[in-house]
Amino acid sequence: MNPVSLTYTPFIDPLPIWSPGWMWLLLLIPLCAAVAIVYKTIKVGAVRRIPREALILFITIIVGMAMAAAALAGIVRLMQ
Repeated sequence: MNPVSLTYTPFIDPLPIWSPGWMWLLLLIPLCAAVAIVYKTIKVGAVRRIPREALILFITIIVGMAMAAAALAGIVRLMQ
């Protein structure tokens, strides 16, 4: 066996997904999708309405996070 492969410990040495800087932001997409689907699965009465309402919630979450990021970036620029 290769001794290098035995040195990787998952919870101590995480994978370097943050190397480009913005790449970790892509992890928000599946997270927001999962939150929207699970929330709407619990709250909606008819199963038929889950995909549409989960998509609306997903878009709302993404737009809200983008607006919050823009507002915080503006505040940081003003404070500098």
